[in-house]
Amino acid sequence: MGVGCESGCVVVTGGASGIGAATVKRIVAGGGCAVILDVNIAPASGLAQQFPNKVFPYRANLLNEEEVRDVHATVAAELPPIVGLVNCAGVPQVPRPIEEYAVDDWSAVIDSHLKTAYIACRIIGAAMAERGRGAVVNLTSVLAFRSGPVLAYGPAKAGVVNLTESLAVQWASRGLRVNAVAPGWTDTPFLRRGDRHGKRDLQPILDATPVGRLLRPEEIAEVIWFLLSPLSSAVTGVTIPCDGGVIAASGWPPYGGIPRARVPA
Repeated sequence: MGVGCESGCVVVTGGASGIGAATVKRIVAGGGCAVILDVNIAPASGLAQQFPNKVFPYRANLLNEEEVRDVHATVAAELPPIVGLVNCAGVPQVPRPIEEYAVDDWSAVIDSHLKTAYIACRIIGAAMAERGRGAVVNLTSVLAFRSGPVLAYGPAKAGVVNLTESLAVQWASRGLRVNAVAPGWTDTPFLRRGDRHGKRDLQPILDATPVGRLLRPEEIAEVIWFLLSPLSSAVTGVTIPCDGGVIAASGWPPYGGIPRARVPA
């Protein structure tokens, strides 16, 4: 069930690592083929070697509209039609107060998440809408709904939520669904390099997550696959939190914190 090579391909931006790479593997496991658009071509090529004739890597600067348009034209000429787009590209932000965070640094993070999604939707999403078939899944974050000290990453992800809803309405009558997933703390290189000192104390993250662990990229990929598949044919304009209960637990700290299972004596 879902999209297969005989019917079309799914483009995954930022598909070389983390949640993007897990999504590529899930697409292949579901019988589909995946096109990776990423500047980091070495690991993307590694995935292609793992899954010959199922994964197709293309180097693309996702902030360059003409470059994305050229790669899309190449993919359209060489491979089956594109029937899915997953926007996973983006860079992390080191938490800093606004007084220490330059405008250029802020813009770079905003662009890496929001502008890349916009460009991919403008080119690849619009082409699917023109054909009257497909699904777009955008990667946002729980920080789109709850503030944190990442003053570019959070606003960028909130923008992705709004973009998702707007495009879902624009394209609904043309057979294209647009949804998003909002991961919580997921065990990826993106998370582990997020500290300015190169190391990260994970205990505060575990304390804030009701399930008490980091999420796995494969868990997020399963929800993305659901949103790509016909199983979600009635779903559009929705953002699904995949956060281990982080959003639900935000009101618990004043009442003694998140309940934890007692360890038997």
